[in-house]
Amino acid sequence: MLQTSLGKYLAPTSMGAGYAIAKVLLLRWFDAELALLQDFTMQFMAGVLIGFSLRPVVRVIYWKPGTGFMMISLTMLVFGSSGNLLLHYIWGTPMDPGYWAVFKAESLTALIIGALALVLLPPPQHNISIGWIFRRVRNEMNSLLLGKLLICGGFQVILFFGLQAWLDDTMIAVGFSERIQEMMALPPLDFQDKILIAGIHGVLTAILVWLLSMVFLRSFFEQLVVIGSLAFVLGIFAPAFANFQQIEPLLLVDQIFIGLCRTFALIGFAIWMFRRPLE
Repeated sequence: MLQTSLGKYLAPTSMGAGYAIAKVLLLRWFDAELALLQDFTMQFMAGVLIGFSLRPVVRVIYWKPGTGFMMISLTMLVFGSSGNLLLHYIWGTPMDPGYWAVFKAESLTALIIGALALVLLPPPQHNISIGWIFRRVRNEMNSLLLGKLLICGGFQVILFFGLQAWLDDTMIAVGFSERIQEMMALPPLDFQDKILIAGIHGVLTAILVWLLSMVFLRSFFEQLVVIGSLAFVLGIFAPAFANFQQIEPLLLVDQIFIGLCRTFALIGFAIWMFRRPLE
């Protein structure tokens, strides 16, 4: 049934329900009071968006269940909760018990979705094993690859601070350089730590794009649309959608647009760096 035209909509919708139920129950476990503030409908819609963004990747890659669980969970963590954790360090987001409760709930939910996706969106064949992935990684690991990863990290630093200074209208400073200085002066981290963390975020994103490019063999633009949309939904749009009522609308739109530009620019650059010719 999930392979029919109806299944194209039923499977992501079911993943949305699974995402919302898992996240709210886990959050209730970690912080019952905070769980009461969550809008289940918004969490459900965020899960549906994640389901639709995962479908083009999960359905066409012929990986075995263990490999699929590892890659889907890793994708949700790097593009989602763990990647956003690094960016929140840069912004100086308060790391109070409530924040860590949400982080733990989202991270465990990513593992649940990794397993649920294999049930609701099973690939037609099971060929790619974890051993095959590790052999490809070992064969391709060299100084050129490490250099490309570092370049992607540096590009993320430029994108993160450059786009924020250029497009963020909520900043007090007027000039571009003044806005850069304003961001670098935000507590609690100094500017060297902020640059390092932004670079680590870029490297982790590039590593995931490299791994996906091994198994998701498509044209550059198809990879950009599919992987870029997945990274944008997991890292920017779904979290904003899930917390829609808790964020000021103008600030929400501003951050979503900046996140959209930054995500697709970084993903496109990483795909270009690690692209593989189609035979």
